[in-house]
Amino acid sequence: MKHPLTIALMSLALAATPFAAAAQLSPLKAVAAADDLVKSGDAASLDEAFALYLSAAEGGAVWGQYNAAEMLYEGRGVAQDRARAAELYGKAADQDNLWAQYKLGLMLMKGDGVAPQPSRAVTLLDAAAMKGNIWANYELGDAYLQGQAIPRDLTRAKFYLERAAEQNNAWALLRLGEIYRDGLGVPASAADATVLFEQAAVQKNGFALVALAGMIAAKEATRARALLTEAAAMGNAEAQAALAE
Repeated sequence: MKHPLTIALMSLALAATPFAAAAQLSPLKAVAAADDLVKSGDAASLDEAFALYLSAAEGGAVWGQYNAAEMLYEGRGVAQDRARAAELYGKAADQDNLWAQYKLGLMLMKGDGVAPQPSRAVTLLDAAAMKGNIWANYELGDAYLQGQAIPRDLTRAKFYLERAAEQNNAWALLRLGEIYRDGLGVPASAADATVLFEQAAVQKNGFALVALAGMIAAKEATRARALLTEAAAMGNAEAQAALAE
């Protein structure tokens, strides 16, 4: 992943700013100082925080690399540049940072600011997932379930989604419910699907509320309508359409 503006050139540009003093701090102290500025909630200090994170990143500090990447990705304290963010996420991922592995893996899976690289995305997301990153498990499981960016693999989809569901991730519970409802790679089970939808719905996941309403409508019409009403109030278009019928 290359960009015409390398991190070294970014450093030279910053040297002409009032924040050149960031380079005088050790990488760890620069990260700590930047963290304090971000926590202060002062939007005017974000550019200084970015300069500090970037200085730390150049010194090899993994959290400097990750946090500078986050600011570039979101456009906080610096112009949004997701290609440059991916470069810094990559450096942090190379240091085995699970959040950088997750974020870069997701960008490469979806082609978010970078060219899609599904194979590398799977490697990165799996690395983060095996370290227990709940969202890496969910995203990789969902990618295998949807079969769009990578070939569909229902066995792997279930494996990763179950790992995320064990940590009570509402989206993973929803997807597993759909797997059991529709019999995708497993025997269809309305009972199992309903339990999973219930667990996701209690977390106020609008899609789970709709799915649960569909499962219980025949026997619990009043509750089903209440679930749809709740989902509709959250802006769920499917629920709104169902109530309008």
